[in-house]
Amino acid sequence: MSRNLPQALADAIADRVVRPFLAVHIDFPDPIFAWTGRGTIRFNDEDWTGIHSIGAIDTIGEDTDGSATGVKATLSEVPANFRDDIADQAVRGCLYELFVGALDETYQQVVGYKLIWKGRLGSYEIVDGGETLTVTAGGESRQIDQRRPSIKRFTDERQQRQYPGDRFFEYLPRMTEIPILWAKTNQSG
Repeated sequence: MSRNLPQALADAIADRVVRPFLAVHIDFPDPIFAWTGRGTIRFNDEDWTGIHSIGAIDTIGEDTDGSATGVKATLSEVPANFRDDIADQAVRGCLYELFVGALDETYQQVVGYKLIWKGRLGSYEIVDGGETLTVTAGGESRQIDQRRPSIKRFTDERQQRQYPGDRFFEYLPRMTEIPILWAKTNQSG
């Protein structure tokens, strides 16, 4: 099967009846583990809470230069009592993952699953509909950084922040003053 699917998931997809689900994990201080069904299921060493639906997941794509365009998942019918928790915890840059999987005939056990997208939370929007909320979480992968210029200065200060004790850039400014003589038998200055 394509896309390197785990064998259990590939077998479930090839079966006569497929019982698919989508799941979203956002690593807030109080993490969100939501899936598109009812009740609680367990996979990836976590308990996932059913929210009955995920409104939409945008196409996970990339531009012609190979850089990622990001993804948005809309969680519909989130109980309104989570409004303050979601608003207080939403932190840009936290881990954001999307999974796809298949259930057995009881709709309670996960037969197989696969992580289809992993990145970080880039934006979020909460629409209050009274008794329920609609939460749209936008994410971006590390590939999106291909479009951002990398501004790095090769200085001793930057090197010390990354590698404390490394002394290479301490001597770099003096190296511009050292003469290098090429193709002479006598190497005196």
